[in-house]
Amino acid sequence: MIGMMVELTVTPGNAATFERLFAAQAAAVRASEPGNRLYELFRSRTLADSYTLIEIYEDEAALAAHRASSHMAANRPLTAPLLAAPPVMHMFDVLPHAL
Repeated sequence: MIGMMVELTVTPGNAATFERLFAAQAAAVRASEPGNRLYELFRSRTLADSYTLIEIYEDEAALAAHRASSHMAANRPLTAPLLAAPPVMHMFDVLPHAL
C-alpha cells in the first residue's frame, strides 16, 4: 500500500470555504475510488490555516486512478486558489503489522 501525507496552508480567511470544498472532494473519493483506503483531512490545533491530508491507496494503480479521476479534476481548480503555498507532499510505503 502507498501512504501520502500532504501539508496544506490555506490563505487567511478562507478556511471555511476550503473545508467545505474539501468535504465534497473527500466524499467523492470515498464513494468512487475502491482502491482508496483512507482520505482524511486534519486541521492543526497549533498553526493557523494549516492542514494535513492523510491518504492511503491499495497500489500504484489506485493512486493513478485517484489522480486521473473526474472528481479530482473538477475540484482542484476550486481549492488551489485558496492555498497560500504549494502543497508539500510526502509519500510512504505502508508497512504490514508484524507480530
